Amino acid sequence: MSSFSPRQRILSALVLAGSLASIATPAAAWWRGGVWIGVPPVVVTPPAYYPPYYPYYYPPYYAPPPYYPPAATPIPKAQNQSGVSGPVAYGTTCYAGVYSCQAPAKSPVGGGCTCPGLGAPSYGVVN
Repeated sequence: MSSFSPRQRILSALVLAGSLASIATPAAAWWRGGVWIGVPPVVVTPPAYYPPYYPYYYPPYYAPPPYYPPAATPIPKAQNQSGVSGPVAYGTTCYAGVYSCQAPAKSPVGGGCTCPGLGAPSYGVVN
């Protein structure tokens, strides 16, 4: 004999009927041609492709030089006691910011000059 009571038999029959009813219903999403078995479709995809990692190396950092040449200041012309100007001093180096180059011949000290820079001339002073 069965150890289930009539109430348990009816309840288990209802649960079984409900589960069978849910299995026999057609799918309502997009497929209208059969019975849903309860197993989802198995989709196997190829493994994801990750390109190799190439690290980017930043260009080296160079510390600024420890000493910059002093800014050139115009030197006043030498004057003797009578107020007449003396001989003119000529310089050989043009200091234009971070650039320095050879000054043109016969350039007076304190006069303007240019050094070739990146894309444009850099203006400086003969010293």
